Amino acid sequence: MGINLTGLNSGLADTYSTLLGSMSGSDDAGGVSSLLGDYAAIKNGSYGKMMKSYYAKLEKQEAEESGETSKSKAGKIKDSASASAAASLYKSASALGSLNYDDRSEENIGKISDAVSAFIKDYNSLMKSADKSENATVKKQAESLYNSYYSNYKLFSKIGITMNSDRTLSLDEDTLKSKLADTEHGNGATVKTLFGGIGSFADKAVNKASSIYRAASGGDSVTSSKAKYAGVGSSSKSSSTSSSSSTKDTDKSKTTTDAQAASAANTLYKSIEKLGAMTMDNDNKENLYKAFSTFINDYNDLINTTDKSSNSSVTNQAGYLKNIVSNNKSALSRLGVTVNSDKTLNIDKEKFNEADMSTLKNLFTGNNSFAEKMTDRVNQIYRYATQGDSSSTSSSGYTSSGSGITAPSMGSMVDTIL
Repeated sequence: MGINLTGLNSGLADTYSTLLGSMSGSDDAGGVSSLLGDYAAIKNGSYGKMMKSYYAKLEKQEAEESGETSKSKAGKIKDSASASAAASLYKSASALGSLNYDDRSEENIGKISDAVSAFIKDYNSLMKSADKSENATVKKQAESLYNSYYSNYKLFSKIGITMNSDRTLSLDEDTLKSKLADTEHGNGATVKTLFGGIGSFADKAVNKASSIYRAASGGDSVTSSKAKYAGVGSSSKSSSTSSSSSTKDTDKSKTTTDAQAASAANTLYKSIEKLGAMTMDNDNKENLYKAFSTFINDYNDLINTTDKSSNSSVTNQAGYLKNIVSNNKSALSRLGVTVNSDKTLNIDKEKFNEADMSTLKNLFTGNNSFAEKMTDRVNQIYRYATQGDSSSTSSSGYTSSGSGITAPSMGSMVDTIL
């Protein structure tokens, strides 16, 4: 005897109807109705579609998380080629910031042209290395540097610098020299705008090269102990060396070392390092206030010391440091910090205790943070204070022990070896 399916379905429908009707006034009616709704969803396939969509979304999320993890690991990959190229670019870019672009003598024009040529060569080397790098941070920072160039490509083309298809640059030295010699149309001023002063392309290249070096050397943060430059012990020897050379009458400010500025820079670096290594949450405010107050005192001491320095490069770099503070005035104010007219700082303990420590964390951790930018300038101040201007020691660097000037070597912080 066969089964009448039509009758069976009809009977089931009658049963569901009876159940719902008899339980319409009971507490179980909603539960039974829900079950029947689920049954209907399974029967018509909509439940299966919903679950399929859910698991697809879950798989995508897991893949993205895995990708982020891989990306994070990629940012830690060491890249000696990019580190070496970044160190060279850091040096040549720093040298550009110390040139006198107002002197249009033939000798000085040749000096500027040579410096720009060296910079272009180092820039191209870094771009080629970064293009092959497996370090995500190296690639990102190199891309940012390229974007800085591209946003000003018209100005660069005016002075003989053009872009190639592989993002490297070409320099027509004859064009550059003619533009530097042109006092009538202001083309020499264009060169100064691009390579001299705060916010110039060369200035940005210094910061990017330093960031790339850190990333390519293993991803060490700005507060890592591996990122320390030479100790202050070298300043005494440099000072004595300078004593004999400073008796010469030629451009003393370019060769004069400054032991006090070097010592103040070393002290400030350590306070930045200590802050960056601390746990920055609201439960640790007492310790954070002590460390932050020390940082402010050390910063003020460096500013007061550099204001009196006879080394023009030291005072220039201190000016950049003041500019970084001014650019972060709003964030500092949320921590109870007041920026004075001379760019020194005062802190209100009561306001600091009322502040959220996430502000402090943002200032002292991460790429391109306030602390990272400050450290780059503090390293520059230390380098010039112990070494004199880069124009007089362009082929030299400091040993990690600070015992004298030697050729740069790999494996130490970019600011140490230059």
